[in-house]
Amino acid sequence: MENIWSFLLQTLTASVAAAVLLIAKRLFLDKLSPRWQYGIWAILALRLLLPAGLLGRSLLPLGRVTLEAAKASIELPLASALTDPYGVTAVTAPIPLVRLVPPASVTDWLFFLYAAGVAVTLLWFFLSYLALGWRVAGGRSPSPQALEQVATVAARYGLKAPRRVVVLPGVESAFVCGPLSPVLVLPEWTVDDKVILHELLHLKYGDLWAGVAMCALRCLHWCNPLLWYCWDQAQNDCESLCDQRVLERLEGEERRQYGVILLSMADDKYARAPGTTSMANGGQHIKARIQAIARFKRYPRGMGLASGCVAAVLAIACLAGSGQAAEVPDPRESGSIPLAAARLNRPTTVAGALDTYAKGVLSNSPLYLYMAAPAEAQAELFGTASQSPNDNGMELDRLFDQLDFWMSSGTRMAQWSVMNLLPDGDGGYTGALFFLPLEGTSTEGGVTQQVAVRPDGAFWTVEPLNALEVWSGEDLWLCPSQDTPYVTYRAEAAGVTLEIDVQCRLWVSQQYPYATQLFTPHSAMPDHTAQPHAAFGGMRDGYGLRTDPAVERLRCAPMTQGQDPAAVLDKASYWVEMSQGSLEDDHILASAGSYEGEDLGLRAMPEALAVRFTCEGREYTCTALLKEVVP
Repeated sequence: MENIWSFLLQTLTASVAAAVLLIAKRLFLDKLSPRWQYGIWAILALRLLLPAGLLGRSLLPLGRVTLEAAKASIELPLASALTDPYGVTAVTAPIPLVRLVPPASVTDWLFFLYAAGVAVTLLWFFLSYLALGWRVAGGRSPSPQALEQVATVAARYGLKAPRRVVVLPGVESAFVCGPLSPVLVLPEWTVDDKVILHELLHLKYGDLWAGVAMCALRCLHWCNPLLWYCWDQAQNDCESLCDQRVLERLEGEERRQYGVILLSMADDKYARAPGTTSMANGGQHIKARIQAIARFKRYPRGMGLASGCVAAVLAIACLAGSGQAAEVPDPRESGSIPLAAARLNRPTTVAGALDTYAKGVLSNSPLYLYMAAPAEAQAELFGTASQSPNDNGMELDRLFDQLDFWMSSGTRMAQWSVMNLLPDGDGGYTGALFFLPLEGTSTEGGVTQQVAVRPDGAFWTVEPLNALEVWSGEDLWLCPSQDTPYVTYRAEAAGVTLEIDVQCRLWVSQQYPYATQLFTPHSAMPDHTAQPHAAFGGMRDGYGLRTDPAVERLRCAPMTQGQDPAAVLDKASYWVEMSQGSLEDDHILASAGSYEGEDLGLRAMPEALAVRFTCEGREYTCTALLKEVVP
């Protein structure tokens, strides 16, 4: 937690989990054993130790949107040192990570106050433990009869007696103090064997360490009263479980006597002292423990399976949360809530980044452009994204008007695709975006723009490399083409030189990416909503060949460098086979493949082509490496 917003996200997530557990405990109060009632708090402890939003899952998707909207509204005018108003709130650790920078806003001061509160609460618990330990260290030695009583109880029930026993004036009941070197503290008068049994069972089951852990978790969320209430309940459940363990070792009249003993322990002194146990855990809780004793029963073994199933369901709900992201806003929306949803839906895939940017262009939507923009461009787009997009995109409107692209619901009746998506050598990609008309219009040509897709942490951004331009070519798939980009691969084998020109066009599913001649239904409408987490679901590629006339037949398939060309050709999921023709320029348009409906993931232009060709009756296999990119 690095700022007040990440703390709020963490503590709100924990509060939701706490509320779920409290409801579940209430529902199963009389149905499941005290072991389940106490053990279920381990889920809350794990929830507090796991960063909220881990692996992209959340307990409160709508709450995150509200939190992001509040953060943007508050932080934009403040220029905080700890908070990026344009970034997504993330929890990197469950503890406060304080950067030593001068606070520049009220939210910075609030986070420093929270961190100081953690330190002060920890110090208070520690000093309380030291003060009690100092008092215990000054306690007097018990009588031989008391020592013999402790040893007898331990031997009777097969328990380990503590190394040290002291008598401390002023205490109402026995308790164990000190997780590292436990000391059994007795009052000045003789205590019942059942009281000693209770404390020895605390010692056996490590309840001292559980108490220390609860104190530490209280400190992390010292300002959250719901979580303090939950840990109070957890300590009460710990005592109730210890009561259950005692009752399982007693018979008949001794069980009724144990309830009478509890009534005499209604005292709050040392009830919540860190590093201790005490039967007298507060008078207000004795009634609940007496009621639990009254309904005591031995739970059948079969109940363990049922209890485990209920606990597993609660653990999945509270720890895994929901993978459902905040809903992607409509491109025409504006305001703080859509902006917050946009920040929570920054593109996580290359295809999603291109889809978001392209739909921002087609819809004149600063909101979508903001989602896909790099950090340096977000500040400029943030202001326009919070307003209506009607006054934006005048240059785009002028270009589309030249092509008679008509609009429906504020979106141009066009679809996008990206051609020749090439690695840029620095972890990103470059390619040419094409915006082409839907069927049913008389439009010819389209609009194109060179873009760069670059990683930004866990996200991807799109940056235009030039202005939008009108494209008026007649054949998008003539390869090579003077109007559209293509890539050339070169190979040599057996004295024969091959040059293979390749065009690869990708799009996201449900885009209707084909032009008029490619059978798009007349009623097809573009999907106006961005898909920031999509994968490429459609591809069309075309190949062209320049080679020696002696080549009789050629077959090729995409590959990555280092692969065996023969193996790629044999196992390729798609390939093209080209027969040499008798063209004057020694160039032939190869057959093109088209793929729709499958998840292609990230299918950029291949690093190399596996090539198999026949020349003068002999077959050769070789690798064609990337030669050049023709703009």
